[in-house]
Amino acid sequence: MCLCSFVAFISLYATLVCIACSQLEKLRASLLDIRQNRDISKDSGAETDQEEIQEVHISQKMFNHMQKQLNDCIRHHQDILEFMRALEATMNPMMLAHFLLIAGGMCFATFSAVTSSGRLLQLAQILIVYIAFATQLYTYCWFGTELTRQAESLSDAAWRSDWIGTPVSFQRCLIFIIATARRDFVLTAGKFVSVSRETMLTIINQTISYFMFLLNFKDMDTDADQ
Repeated sequence: MCLCSFVAFISLYATLVCIACSQLEKLRASLLDIRQNRDISKDSGAETDQEEIQEVHISQKMFNHMQKQLNDCIRHHQDILEFMRALEATMNPMMLAHFLLIAGGMCFATFSAVTSSGRLLQLAQILIVYIAFATQLYTYCWFGTELTRQAESLSDAAWRSDWIGTPVSFQRCLIFIIATARRDFVLTAGKFVSVSRETMLTIINQTISYFMFLLNFKDMDTDADQ
């Protein structure tokens, strides 16, 4: 039951997040690959009307090709966002249950560590249990943070694309991608807390504070008995 509820679910979660991250990396590479072809041969003499018309025709074909590439990127981006929203909607109830189990297990481990002081074997077992829970928490939060980082990096890739001198319609489409990518996307646990490194550090700090509180309370109780 533990293997199915923790290891199997974590593996599925990590696989789905990796799929989303890989698609975001592919989209970022596609945005950076949009380039203007400026290799237009020019004679040293004055240009004729026919050459000017040909150059305008080549530029128009180049911009049309760039617009087609950008449209493909926008459609790809919308598909990725739809996948990420479905991932969030499907995973967040189960993530909440796992986060509660992990936080509860870490608190029980700290309580057991206080009550088992002086027993090295039991303390070693408790430490292993605590590290196991912390490892699961780290796995969830690391992948969640990585997905958020990959989603935010699209705006930088769009800005670094070769958009200077392009038509206004192309620039508007690029602004659409930048504005959409700047909206923070985070995986959540039951819509209560974000699955991020900040949440991991908060939970670990709270369990350590709980351990110190119990330890001080035990010392006060020992002093009162003496």
